[in-house]
Amino acid sequence: MTARRRATWWLGGAGLALAVALLLAAEPREVVALALSARWPQVSLAFAFACTTATLRGLRLRLLAGRELRLTRSAPVAAAAQLASVALPLRIGEFAMVPLLQAAGVPGAVRGLSVLVIARVLDTLALLAWAVLAAGLVGGSPAAAAVTLVILAGLLSLGWAAGARALRRLARRWRNRSGWRRRSLSQLLRVRRELSHLAHSPLRGTAVVGLSLAIWGSIWGVTWALVRAIGLAWPVLPLLVGVIGAGVGSSLPVNFVGNFGSQEAGWTAALAAVGVDPRAALAAGFACHLWNLGFNLVLGLAGGVWLAAVQPGSSRRPFLARLRSLMSSGRGA
Repeated sequence: MTARRRATWWLGGAGLALAVALLLAAEPREVVALALSARWPQVSLAFAFACTTATLRGLRLRLLAGRELRLTRSAPVAAAAQLASVALPLRIGEFAMVPLLQAAGVPGAVRGLSVLVIARVLDTLALLAWAVLAAGLVGGSPAAAAVTLVILAGLLSLGWAAGARALRRLARRWRNRSGWRRRSLSQLLRVRRELSHLAHSPLRGTAVVGLSLAIWGSIWGVTWALVRAIGLAWPVLPLLVGVIGAGVGSSLPVNFVGNFGSQEAGWTAALAAVGVDPRAALAAGFACHLWNLGFNLVLGLAGGVWLAAVQPGSSRRPFLARLRSLMSSGRGA
């Protein structure tokens, strides 16, 4: 077992221990009672917000992946990828985006990984932007969050410039090569063209940024509706702080499956900072998380069935075979 794989298992084990400890602190009986007490009108509203979130993710994915990804397949890909991300252990599911994009007609593992990384960066920037808004609305100072956002944007610009230089050097070395090097170089150049087109298209770039912000706004709506569904009349603005805390917690590498544990830790810490009882916040966090998992299951399975229905099965390898191939190559690297 490689050092990287051992570290992954150690972090996953720590995430599992955190999830179990927090669930025991929240009392499983109370969590289940809260989840089962949810009222259906508010649950239906939360599911409508979840459908909106999947649609927004699909529209953004369509803009990032290019014309080869049809609008009729972008939302199913996004929904199926989200299900894989929250259902498979040790963050393996995050790589599912690559074979799903290939199944939807977007060729190239390098290209799929690039789309995945760009989407994650956009999510981080959008979350920071919402943090700036939350800091101002709840009476705090948005200066620190704004400075962080500017610094991160600057680092991304530097990273883009460094990546472009590295790609030019790679192109000079690999332009006369054959096999996987030539195919990878072709995919990287295609990704660069797509990003350049995005950067030089104000309308498209604005749409991508707007969709990234709207995704987190829709997640906020899901959370608000679910909290109302389980009978808690918490104000809307503290819930925004909780959503930001949950988003930060979910991004931590300490995760075994479904972001359970790390997400509740971030959610509870953020809500406690604005005056919500930590024990009540923890129980509500687990209950809402369970409902969210159910929404992802329904939408993800529906997306997977749709992709299977529109894909000619004889000409492409099955999804699981591609995911295993991708994970094996990643571990070998």
